[in-house]
Amino acid sequence: MKVSLGIFAKTPQPGQTKTRLIPLLGEEGAAAAHRQLVAQCLMGIEPLHATPPVALGGEHPTWQPQLWVTEHSQETFQWSEGWSLPVHLQCGADLGERMFHGLAQMLEEGADLALLIGSDCPGIDADYLTSAVVRGGTADLLLGPAEDGGYGLIGLRQPMPEIFKNIAWGTDQVLDQTLSRARALGLSVALMETVWDVDTPDDWSRYLRWRERSR
Repeated sequence: MKVSLGIFAKTPQPGQTKTRLIPLLGEEGAAAAHRQLVAQCLMGIEPLHATPPVALGGEHPTWQPQLWVTEHSQETFQWSEGWSLPVHLQCGADLGERMFHGLAQMLEEGADLALLIGSDCPGIDADYLTSAVVRGGTADLLLGPAEDGGYGLIGLRQPMPEIFKNIAWGTDQVLDQTLSRARALGLSVALMETVWDVDTPDDWSRYLRWRERSR
C-alpha cells in the first residue's frame, strides 16, 4: 500500500507568517516560531522513512512524505535537503483549492491513500499517522479533528473536489461543514483523535510546555 504524505507549510516571511503570534513575539519571532514548528513536524514524521511497525493486511505501507510550500526559498530548499523530501508548490485561490490540488496530484502519481497534514500540530507524528492509516481502513475520507473546529489531517483515496467547496476556511465551522458535505455525498468517514495547532500566544505557551515535557 502506497501512502503519500503531504506536509503543508507556509514559506517563512516576517510579518506574513504566524501573524497572531506577532503581538507576543514580534514579526521575526513569529517567523522563527513557524520555522521551529515545521522542524518539529519534520522530526516527528522522520520514523516513517524507515519500515513502519504496523502491517496492513500482511503488508507494510510504503510511505512517501513530501513537502508542500507556498513559495520556493533558501529555507524550503534546506528543509527539502535536510529531510530528503521532494518539495512542491501549493496551488489554488484558497486553502481548499490548495489542499485538493495537493491530494489530487499525489493520487494521480499512484498513491493508494493521500494524506495532508498541517505543520503546526505537535500531536501529529509518526505514531499518529500510522494509527490513522490503520483506523482509516477503507474509508473514503479520513480526518484528524482539531480543537479549534478545523482539522489537522485529511486523507482521501479518490479525488473529491466537492469536499473542499463552500467551506468557511479559518473558522470553527470547517470540520462540521466538511462532515456535513461528506454525509451529503454518501462518503464513509474515519475520525482520528483530536489534535491542537499553534496559532495564538496561548497556543505557543502550550507548545513550549509540551516540548519541555517531551524532552
